[in-house]
Amino acid sequence: MATRTQHAKRNIITSVINKLVIMLTNFIMRTVLIRYLGEIYLGLDSLFVSILQILSLTELGISAAMVYSMYKPLAENDTPAVCALLKLYRTVYRWIALIMTVLGLAITPFLPMIVKTELPSDLNLYVLFFINLANTVLSYMLFAYRSSLFTADQRYSINNNIYTIFKIGGTVLQIVAIILFRSYYFYSFVLPLTTILKNLALYIISNKMYPQYKCEGTVPKSEIDNIKKRCAGMFLHKLSFVFRNSLDSIVLSAFLGLTVLAKYNSYYYIINAISGIMILVSNSVTASVGNSIVVETKQKNYADFQKLQLLYMWLTSWLTVCLVGCLQPFIELWVGKKMMFGDSIMVIFCVYFFSTHFSRVCYVYRQAAGLWWQDRYRPIVETFVNLGLNILLVRFIGVSGVMFSTIFCIVFIEGTWGTRILFKHYFNDEKQSKYMFRLLWTWILTAISGAICYFVCGKLALKGIPALIVYGILATVISNAVYAAGSAFLPEFRPSVEFALKLSGLNKLTSRIKKK
Repeated sequence: MATRTQHAKRNIITSVINKLVIMLTNFIMRTVLIRYLGEIYLGLDSLFVSILQILSLTELGISAAMVYSMYKPLAENDTPAVCALLKLYRTVYRWIALIMTVLGLAITPFLPMIVKTELPSDLNLYVLFFINLANTVLSYMLFAYRSSLFTADQRYSINNNIYTIFKIGGTVLQIVAIILFRSYYFYSFVLPLTTILKNLALYIISNKMYPQYKCEGTVPKSEIDNIKKRCAGMFLHKLSFVFRNSLDSIVLSAFLGLTVLAKYNSYYYIINAISGIMILVSNSVTASVGNSIVVETKQKNYADFQKLQLLYMWLTSWLTVCLVGCLQPFIELWVGKKMMFGDSIMVIFCVYFFSTHFSRVCYVYRQAAGLWWQDRYRPIVETFVNLGLNILLVRFIGVSGVMFSTIFCIVFIEGTWGTRILFKHYFNDEKQSKYMFRLLWTWILTAISGAICYFVCGKLALKGIPALIVYGILATVISNAVYAAGSAFLPEFRPSVEFALKLSGLNKLTSRIKKK
């Protein structure tokens, strides 16, 4: 039987492969859209994604709450409890699909208000929106509830493999639609088609792997009440997350137009693609963390928390410094100078990237511990502050204002308040000050590395692929040297490095070399 470490390793590997495929296919797709149709279509595509992300709030965080509810019965092989939860999950998702359809139809008359740019004459805004809405609704209607079994059973790798296969197939069909037919409609129709086939595959595989779990039975009222409470807290958290990622695009479209939005999204795409890999890595260990919280002591979990925090922030720091060196050369090579911002906005994007991850491990442990209800007020405050600052600052400093408002909310509302929730309700309060010191120290180390990298790369002034190679190597050397030297004094440094070597399998290679 696989251990938590083995499950986590498998989930991380498939998550990274899945995200790399998503990055590559999205990169190719965006390039094809710009080259064959134009930046207006790219901006429109981004806008639809943002609107539908807000509509997905009707999901209320039920998936995370249900997965949490399944941890214990799966660990105890309580088949009737899992079956009852699965039936409840299916019923709720069908209601979500219905509600999402109604809300989507309700906002349709207001679409022209958030599209400042005049659309090409061959496009019907409403038809395109209905196609994208159908894709989102179908993703909830067709067997999506079965994916919870893979996630709760620490087999998230199955989900990853299914999504990877259909992402590649769907992208190929979309490219054919654009290049051969020059049709944005055909491109859009591929989305719901892929969703239908993907969910059917998910249903067939889950039935084969878990034939004992059927949608039958009744969940006790006490457990339903607990799920409702978790959903309420998770919904509020999801509210802030979705508004953070989607509201920026909607505000930019409404105030500055689709062309500026397309330019912004060229940078945001790179940031989000890398973030996606990191989030998938953290999500891949969430089930293992949840299992550990159920069966292990708080002391053991806190030791694991420290190791994961140090390693995750090491990775975050390294990637941030790489962005400082490589983001501008990559954008210029990819879409040309006309789609570039100045270095000051580039640096803001790098700060934005770092800020979205500096408390990510804390979030994973809050989620695994089911602390959504205790965290219910923070997302409300964050959402309203972000919305207000977005609308205020975009009028004065444009794109920078939108990004500053988001960074402010992430650092000073989510980072500090969210940390307080975890340590107050799970870990001991006195440990919070040590954790906050480590967060601040990571900011300092990353700032030092980033400044050195920016200065050195600026002196070299390379272009194109040579710039990406040389700057990437410099950023890697500088960031890892600074972070290792600056963290070596921490008591969790050595255990963290040993854990990383064990996870990667390099410890076995090292042992063999020593024996020889």
